Amino acid sequence: MSVGVITFTYNEKVNLPIWLRHYGSNFGEENLYVADRGSDDGSIDNIGKANLFRLPRNEFDEYEKTDFINHLQASLLNFYDVVIVTDCDEILIPDPQKYANLRHYVEQMKVPYVRAVGMDVIHMITEEPPLDLSQSILAQRSFGRFSAPESKCLVSKEPIRWLPGLHSCDKQAAFDPDFYCFHLKLMDYAIAVDRQKINVTTTWSKRSLDENLGAHHRYDLKTFVTQSFCVPIDLNNRRQIGAFEFGEEIEQITSGTKFANGMYYIPMDISRYVRIPRRFAACL
Repeated sequence: MSVGVITFTYNEKVNLPIWLRHYGSNFGEENLYVADRGSDDGSIDNIGKANLFRLPRNEFDEYEKTDFINHLQASLLNFYDVVIVTDCDEILIPDPQKYANLRHYVEQMKVPYVRAVGMDVIHMITEEPPLDLSQSILAQRSFGRFSAPESKCLVSKEPIRWLPGLHSCDKQAAFDPDFYCFHLKLMDYAIAVDRQKINVTTTWSKRSLDENLGAHHRYDLKTFVTQSFCVPIDLNNRRQIGAFEFGEEIEQITSGTKFANGMYYIPMDISRYVRIPRRFAACL
Protein backbone atom coordinates (compact mmCIF):
# COMPACT_ATOMS: atom_id res chain seq x y z
CA MET A 1 0.00 0.00 0.00
CA SER A 2 1.37 3.43 -0.96
CA VAL A 3 0.98 6.26 1.58
CA GLY A 4 1.81 9.96 1.24
CA VAL A 5 2.00 12.36 4.19
CA ILE A 6 1.62 16.17 4.15
CA THR A 7 2.50 18.88 6.67
CA PHE A 8 2.66 22.69 6.71
CA THR A 9 5.54 24.46 8.47
CA TYR A 10 7.26 27.66 9.52
CA ASN A 11 10.46 27.56 11.62
CA GLU A 12 9.80 24.11 13.08
CA LYS A 13 13.35 23.26 14.16
CA VAL A 14 12.06 21.07 17.03
CA ASN A 15 8.95 19.44 15.59
CA LEU A 16 9.94 18.90 11.96
CA PRO A 17 12.75 16.40 12.75
CA ILE A 18 10.31 14.45 14.96
CA TRP A 19 7.68 14.51 12.20
CA LEU A 20 10.15 13.43 9.52
CA ARG A 21 11.50 10.61 11.67
CA HIS A 22 8.09 9.24 12.64
CA TYR A 23 6.37 9.35 9.27
CA GLY A 24 9.54 8.63 7.31
CA SER A 25 10.19 5.45 9.30
CA ASN A 26 6.67 4.27 8.55
CA PHE A 27 6.26 5.29 4.90
CA GLY A 28 9.67 6.39 3.56
CA GLU A 29 11.02 9.96 3.45
CA GLU A 30 10.42 10.17 -0.29
CA ASN A 31 6.67 10.00 0.39
CA LEU A 32 6.62 13.00 2.74
CA TYR A 33 5.54 16.47 1.57
CA VAL A 34 6.53 19.60 3.52
CA ALA A 35 4.82 22.87 2.57
CA ASP A 36 6.95 25.61 4.14
CA ARG A 37 6.15 29.31 4.51
CA GLY A 38 9.61 30.84 4.38
CA SER A 39 11.42 29.21 7.29
CA ASP A 40 14.70 30.96 8.16
CA ASP A 41 15.84 28.92 11.17
CA GLY A 42 17.59 26.18 9.20
CA SER A 43 14.79 23.67 9.81
CA ILE A 44 14.29 22.90 6.10
CA ASP A 45 17.98 22.90 5.12
CA ASN A 46 18.28 19.13 5.39
CA ILE A 47 15.03 17.18 5.18
CA GLY A 48 16.50 14.13 3.47
CA LYS A 49 14.44 12.72 0.62
CA ALA A 50 11.26 14.50 1.70
CA ASN A 51 9.60 16.76 -0.88
CA LEU A 52 9.63 20.50 -0.20
CA PHE A 53 7.17 23.15 -1.38
CA ARG A 54 8.58 26.64 -0.82
CA LEU A 55 5.65 29.01 -0.26
CA PRO A 56 5.81 32.81 0.12
CA ARG A 57 5.70 34.17 3.64
CA ASN A 58 2.91 36.69 3.30
CA GLU A 59 0.16 37.33 5.85
CA PHE A 60 -1.19 34.07 7.23
CA ASP A 61 -4.68 33.16 6.09
CA GLU A 62 -6.33 29.99 7.46
CA TYR A 63 -8.53 29.62 4.38
CA GLU A 64 -5.59 29.83 1.97
CA LYS A 65 -3.70 27.20 3.95
CA THR A 66 -6.70 24.88 4.11
CA ASP A 67 -7.51 25.32 0.42
CA PHE A 68 -3.92 24.44 -0.46
CA ILE A 69 -4.03 21.31 1.71
CA ASN A 70 -7.42 20.25 0.32
CA HIS A 71 -6.14 20.43 -3.25
CA LEU A 72 -2.78 18.83 -2.48
CA GLN A 73 -4.39 15.90 -0.64
CA ALA A 74 -6.81 15.30 -3.50
CA SER A 75 -4.02 15.53 -6.08
CA LEU A 76 -1.73 13.10 -4.26
CA LEU A 77 -4.52 10.54 -4.12
CA ASN A 78 -3.95 10.15 -7.87
CA PHE A 79 -0.64 8.52 -6.94
CA TYR A 80 -1.16 7.10 -3.42
CA ASP A 81 -3.67 4.68 -1.93
CA VAL A 82 -3.84 6.73 1.27
CA VAL A 83 -2.87 10.31 2.08
CA ILE A 84 -2.30 11.54 5.64
CA VAL A 85 -2.39 15.24 6.55
CA THR A 86 -1.11 16.50 9.91
CA ASP A 87 0.26 19.61 11.51
CA CYS A 88 3.98 19.35 12.18
CA ASP A 89 3.38 18.73 15.88
CA GLU A 90 0.77 15.98 15.38
CA ILE A 91 1.90 12.36 15.55
CA LEU A 92 -0.56 9.58 14.72
CA ILE A 93 -0.08 6.42 16.75
CA PRO A 94 -2.29 3.31 16.90
CA ASP A 95 -2.55 1.37 20.15
CA PRO A 96 0.72 -0.62 20.37
CA GLN A 97 -1.11 -3.51 21.98
CA LYS A 98 -3.00 -4.04 18.71
CA TYR A 99 -0.75 -2.71 15.94
CA ALA A 100 2.98 -2.90 15.31
CA ASN A 101 3.18 0.67 13.98
CA LEU A 102 1.32 3.27 11.92
CA ARG A 103 2.00 1.50 8.62
CA HIS A 104 0.52 -1.70 10.02
CA TYR A 105 -2.57 0.25 11.09
CA VAL A 106 -3.08 1.91 7.70
CA GLU A 107 -2.63 -1.38 5.88
CA GLN A 108 -5.39 -2.89 8.04
CA MET A 109 -7.87 -0.02 7.51
CA LYS A 110 -11.24 -1.29 6.32
CA VAL A 111 -12.85 2.17 6.13
CA PRO A 112 -12.09 4.97 3.64
CA TYR A 113 -11.28 7.52 6.37
CA VAL A 114 -11.04 7.61 10.15
CA ARG A 115 -11.13 10.09 13.04
CA ALA A 116 -8.38 9.76 15.65
CA VAL A 117 -8.68 10.29 19.40
CA GLY A 118 -7.00 13.66 20.02
CA MET A 119 -4.47 13.88 22.85
CA ASP A 120 -2.37 16.89 23.90
CA VAL A 121 0.87 15.70 25.48
CA ILE A 122 1.36 17.85 28.62
CA HIS A 123 4.58 18.70 30.43
CA MET A 124 3.66 18.51 34.12
CA ILE A 125 6.44 20.86 35.17
CA THR A 126 6.10 20.14 38.88
CA GLU A 127 6.85 16.44 38.33
CA GLU A 128 8.71 16.04 35.04
CA PRO A 129 12.11 17.41 33.92
CA PRO A 130 12.71 19.25 30.65
CA LEU A 131 12.46 17.03 27.59
CA ASP A 132 15.54 15.23 26.30
CA LEU A 133 14.90 15.17 22.57
CA SER A 134 17.47 12.41 22.06
CA GLN A 135 15.23 10.03 24.03
CA SER A 136 11.67 8.73 23.58
CA ILE A 137 9.20 11.55 24.19
CA LEU A 138 6.38 9.45 25.60
CA ALA A 139 8.82 7.68 27.93
CA GLN A 140 9.35 11.10 29.54
CA ARG A 141 5.75 12.32 29.63
CA SER A 142 2.89 10.77 31.62
CA PHE A 143 0.14 13.37 31.32
CA GLY A 144 -2.22 14.22 28.51
CA ARG A 145 -5.44 16.03 27.76
CA PHE A 146 -8.15 14.52 25.63
CA SER A 147 -8.98 17.24 23.13
CA ALA A 148 -12.00 17.44 20.85
CA PRO A 149 -10.24 19.90 18.50
CA GLU A 150 -7.33 17.47 18.12
CA SER A 151 -9.69 14.58 17.32
CA LYS A 152 -9.34 15.00 13.59
CA CYS A 153 -10.01 13.00 10.44
CA LEU A 154 -6.49 13.00 8.97
CA VAL A 155 -6.12 9.62 7.24
CA SER A 156 -8.12 9.02 4.09
CA LYS A 157 -8.36 6.98 0.90
CA GLU A 158 -10.66 9.65 -0.59
CA PRO A 159 -10.41 13.41 -1.16
CA ILE A 160 -11.52 15.41 1.87
CA ARG A 161 -12.62 19.02 2.05
CA TRP A 162 -11.57 20.39 5.45
CA LEU A 163 -12.47 23.61 7.18
CA PRO A 164 -9.73 25.80 8.73
CA GLY A 165 -7.92 23.96 11.51
CA LEU A 166 -8.84 20.59 9.96
CA HIS A 167 -11.21 19.95 12.88
CA SER A 168 -14.33 19.60 10.74
CA CYS A 169 -14.75 18.36 7.19
CA ASP A 170 -17.17 17.01 4.58
CA LYS A 171 -16.82 13.39 5.75
CA GLN A 172 -18.76 11.82 8.61
CA ALA A 173 -15.70 10.02 9.88
CA ALA A 174 -16.18 7.56 12.72
CA PHE A 175 -13.78 7.43 15.66
CA ASP A 176 -11.42 4.53 16.06
CA PRO A 177 -10.86 4.27 19.84
CA ASP A 178 -7.55 2.47 19.19
CA PHE A 179 -6.10 5.28 17.07
CA TYR A 180 -4.58 8.43 18.58
CA CYS A 181 -3.35 11.81 17.46
CA PHE A 182 -0.67 12.92 19.94
CA HIS A 183 -0.30 16.70 19.78
CA LEU A 184 3.17 17.78 20.92
CA LYS A 185 2.72 21.53 21.28
CA LEU A 186 2.81 21.37 25.11
CA MET A 187 5.26 18.48 25.51
CA ASP A 188 7.89 20.77 27.02
CA TYR A 189 7.51 24.11 28.78
CA ALA A 190 10.52 25.88 27.26
CA ILE A 191 9.85 24.55 23.75
CA ALA A 192 6.20 25.57 23.97
CA VAL A 193 6.99 29.10 25.17
CA ASP A 194 9.56 29.57 22.39
CA ARG A 195 6.99 28.41 19.85
CA GLN A 196 4.33 30.75 21.23
CA LYS A 197 6.77 33.66 20.85
CA ILE A 198 6.97 32.79 17.14
CA ASN A 199 3.21 32.45 16.86
CA VAL A 200 2.41 35.85 18.36
CA THR A 201 4.66 37.59 15.81
CA THR A 202 2.71 36.12 12.88
CA THR A 203 0.84 38.61 10.71
CA TRP A 204 -2.69 37.30 10.18
CA SER A 205 -5.09 38.08 7.36
CA LYS A 206 -8.08 40.30 8.08
CA ARG A 207 -10.63 37.54 7.50
CA SER A 208 -8.78 35.16 9.85
CA LEU A 209 -8.82 37.83 12.55
CA ASP A 210 -12.43 38.78 11.86
CA GLU A 211 -13.49 35.14 12.36
CA ASN A 212 -11.10 34.69 15.31
CA LEU A 213 -9.45 31.71 13.63
CA GLY A 214 -6.41 30.34 15.45
CA ALA A 215 -7.05 32.59 18.45
CA HIS A 216 -4.99 30.41 20.81
CA HIS A 217 -1.89 31.09 18.69
CA ARG A 218 -2.22 34.78 19.60
CA TYR A 219 -2.48 34.37 23.40
CA ASP A 220 -0.05 36.55 25.34
CA LEU A 221 2.57 34.51 27.21
CA LYS A 222 0.92 34.88 30.63
CA THR A 223 -2.42 33.57 29.33
CA PHE A 224 -0.69 30.83 27.36
CA VAL A 225 1.33 29.57 30.35
CA THR A 226 -1.63 29.75 32.74
CA GLN A 227 -3.96 27.76 30.50
CA SER A 228 -1.35 25.32 29.20
CA PHE A 229 0.68 24.51 32.32
CA CYS A 230 -0.85 26.00 35.49
CA VAL A 231 -4.30 24.48 34.98
CA PRO A 232 -3.03 20.87 34.73
CA ILE A 233 -0.82 21.41 37.80
CA ASP A 234 -3.87 22.49 39.79
CA LEU A 235 -5.93 19.53 38.56
CA ASN A 236 -3.12 17.12 39.38
CA ASN A 237 -2.78 18.57 42.88
CA ARG A 238 -6.51 18.03 43.36
CA ARG A 239 -6.20 14.47 42.02
CA GLN A 240 -8.46 15.18 39.08
CA ILE A 241 -6.38 13.41 36.41
CA GLY A 242 -8.53 10.65 34.94
CA ALA A 243 -8.11 7.27 33.27
CA PHE A 244 -7.09 6.78 29.64
CA GLU A 245 -10.56 5.81 28.41
CA PHE A 246 -12.66 8.00 26.15
CA GLY A 247 -15.94 6.27 25.41
CA GLU A 248 -18.00 9.06 26.99
CA GLU A 249 -16.12 11.83 25.17
CA ILE A 250 -16.33 10.02 21.84
CA GLU A 251 -20.08 9.62 22.30
CA GLN A 252 -20.43 13.32 23.16
CA ILE A 253 -18.58 14.37 20.03
CA THR A 254 -20.39 11.87 17.82
CA SER A 255 -23.85 12.83 19.06
CA GLY A 256 -23.00 16.53 19.10
CA THR A 257 -21.71 16.73 15.53
CA LYS A 258 -23.82 19.04 13.36
CA PHE A 259 -24.25 18.87 9.57
CA ALA A 260 -24.65 22.12 7.66
CA ASN A 261 -23.70 23.34 4.19
CA GLY A 262 -22.17 19.99 3.32
CA MET A 263 -19.87 19.95 6.36
CA TYR A 264 -19.79 17.99 9.61
CA TYR A 265 -19.00 20.33 12.51
CA ILE A 266 -17.73 18.65 15.67
CA PRO A 267 -18.19 20.21 19.14
CA MET A 268 -14.93 21.88 20.18
CA ASP A 269 -15.37 22.27 23.95
CA ILE A 270 -14.82 18.70 25.19
CA SER A 271 -11.59 17.91 27.04
CA ARG A 272 -10.28 15.93 30.01
CA TYR A 273 -6.86 15.43 31.61
CA VAL A 274 -5.58 11.86 31.84
CA ARG A 275 -2.49 9.75 32.46
CA ILE A 276 -0.86 8.33 29.34
CA PRO A 277 -0.25 4.57 29.73
CA ARG A 278 3.32 3.31 29.72
CA ARG A 279 2.56 1.06 26.75
CA PHE A 280 3.04 4.13 24.51
CA ALA A 281 6.52 4.89 25.86
CA ALA A 282 8.42 3.37 22.94
CA CYS A 283 6.06 4.67 20.21
CA LEU A 284 7.44 8.18 20.00
